[in-house]
Amino acid sequence: MFTPARYVIVDDNPDELKQLSDCMQKIGAPCLPLRYDQAEGIETKHLGGVRLLFLDLHLTTGAQSGSIAQTAGLIVSMLEEGIVATAGPYVIILWTKHQEQKADFEAYVMENLEPLKRPLAILSLDKNNYLAGDAGEKLTNDVGQIIETDPRLRALLDWEREVLRAAGSTLSEIGTLVAKEDRTAARFSERLDEILSLLAFEAVGDANAKADPYSAINAALMPILTDRIANQRTDPKSNAIWQAAVTKIAEVPQPSPRDAAKLNSMLHIARASTEALEPGAWGAVTLLPEAELVDDVMIKRFDLPAKPMLAGTFCLTDKAERSASRLCLLRIGASCDYAQSRKGPVPFVLGAIIPAEAKRREGLPKAEIVTPPLIIDGFDGPVRMIFNTHLQISLVPTEFAAWPALCRLREPLLMQITTYGARHATRPAIISFGSHGG
Repeated sequence: MFTPARYVIVDDNPDELKQLSDCMQKIGAPCLPLRYDQAEGIETKHLGGVRLLFLDLHLTTGAQSGSIAQTAGLIVSMLEEGIVATAGPYVIILWTKHQEQKADFEAYVMENLEPLKRPLAILSLDKNNYLAGDAGEKLTNDVGQIIETDPRLRALLDWEREVLRAAGSTLSEIGTLVAKEDRTAARFSERLDEILSLLAFEAVGDANAKADPYSAINAALMPILTDRIANQRTDPKSNAIWQAAVTKIAEVPQPSPRDAAKLNSMLHIARASTEALEPGAWGAVTLLPEAELVDDVMIKRFDLPAKPMLAGTFCLTDKAERSASRLCLLRIGASCDYAQSRKGPVPFVLGAIIPAEAKRREGLPKAEIVTPPLIIDGFDGPVRMIFNTHLQISLVPTEFAAWPALCRLREPLLMQITTYGARHATRPAIISFGSHGG
């Protein structure tokens, strides 16, 4: 129910933990202070959504004089257990009396921590500068400055803040639909229920809203949230933040083929490991099971035998590349039919997942559309998906319910494919004659 803490402090000294915690509160960054216990450690689940992680370098007594591997190894174990690779980038800020060990600590972490859990940067604050007298104001200023040290981090935090502000504005807009006379202890919550129920019903219909009210409300609110994120920027500092963070537009580096495929996948592919994905979901891509790849089944469905399909229909000329390719189905159809769980056969289009640079013969079918290079789980290296929009079939859910979905195409790419298929299927033709003369 609660959002994971974005700012976390870990220290074994309660006084120094409080000092830094109070400073963070003063600059408007609510943080979670965690006192490290030598016997129990900390509850590492609190690191699951961290953006700024303030760490005392030496969390155990007597570790100061030993090898950096002792103290850094303890922290790496803590990060391995607590950092969630899919939660986004974070920065470590060492809160330490031993600044001279920062470089060795950074080298150890970057060498020993799982790559997807490594921090964007490791910065540091010297405790010695703040322990004498009233150093609260200096600490407050220095923390604010060090947060701004990395412009990329500052920009990402700015974007996340704008998203949270857009979400808050969207929720506020829902709240304004409750009339003043209904804003009472007895009526406010009930009236909000009525409004949410109405939104859910109108978004996806009665049956679907009852089965999955979260998705129904999401369908109604997502366009509002997206519009707010895109258009609400009012902070005059925001543009300067992004100008400092994004500096290579005039000389954009050319990505490697694999990096390009990763970027395309981020934009266009939702992995099955990140969501509850069913083969009948709109945009789901499902590999055809081996039992379906026999001639009698394929001929019945597509009027084509299975064995020569990769060479014939999908025009692959290299035997090894055909062996690395797989036939698949893409769930297409009208988005409203899917949203309303309309009963009846479900439409699919046949495709193939092939190596991105696979050799293909000339004269490719006009009915096909090819995706950009992508990284797909289960395939070595970048791949492309080819869909032949001429080869569309309909299946009832009992025929495909047990097939595991591989991934889902996000809406922009899915709509490009379905729109292309619709244009190809309805292309006009006329009979015409020309003279045989000059």
